[in-house]
Amino acid sequence: MYDPTSKAVLDGTYVHMSRGILNGLISQQTSEMYRSNVAAFTGMHDNLSYDSLLAGLLYRGETLLVNNQYIYYSYVSFLDQHGNSTTKTPMRQGRAFLTTQRLLMLSAETTAGANLTKFGDPKKLPGGYHVETSCNDTLHYMSVPLSCFRSVELYASVGVKSTANIHGQAPCCCGLCGFFGMEMCLKHWSVDVTQGQAHNDRYITMGVIMPPWGTRSFLQMYLNPSVPLTTTKDFVSDLQRHAPGLHDKIMPEAGDGQIG
Repeated sequence: MYDPTSKAVLDGTYVHMSRGILNGLISQQTSEMYRSNVAAFTGMHDNLSYDSLLAGLLYRGETLLVNNQYIYYSYVSFLDQHGNSTTKTPMRQGRAFLTTQRLLMLSAETTAGANLTKFGDPKKLPGGYHVETSCNDTLHYMSVPLSCFRSVELYASVGVKSTANIHGQAPCCCGLCGFFGMEMCLKHWSVDVTQGQAHNDRYITMGVIMPPWGTRSFLQMYLNPSVPLTTTKDFVSDLQRHAPGLHDKIMPEAGDGQIG
């Protein structure tokens, strides 16, 4: 439900000694707000299926690749050439179809999202966290010609991590007797409850000369955990095979510092 930026904020709550209480409160509040969104939600897409939408989007002679399969994504970010700033509105969950001519991205379903941001310094009062949830019936379509692609990178990581904070506490005598070597007068240490967290991160990052104005961009597609890794590999392989900028020999331009 969380977008990548919000997940990073949530992961960063480990700095709080009371993070167990904090995470429980964030989860509870997010769930309550989502239920309220669903109760007030009204759909709009008139029962249009992906197949019916796709049928009118393909060019004559254009065929689907990846064994006629699609990539189910949960989020698509559009970043600048440095991979930092967002350049346009992200796409929520949907399907990516790779064809012999284009990458088609189509979101046509009910989507739920949650944003988590900081305000002030959460480690100091009155700082804290801001939660926003949404429930939308989204229709979002975008196509990128294969001639626009310049790079592709696949990243997949599945695992579990554990975190714990070890805190220092001043001795009861404020350390005034520490030079006597008495253990009770030395600084004390305590550890809070260990927190375990599973992760399943899969995304494809593509360098693109983004239409319509030829802007250098990164298109980062976060995959749904249900997408098989073999399908993801086929997607990357077919993209490399059919995108001219990924398999043609690109000659350096004059004045690029090459040695003659």
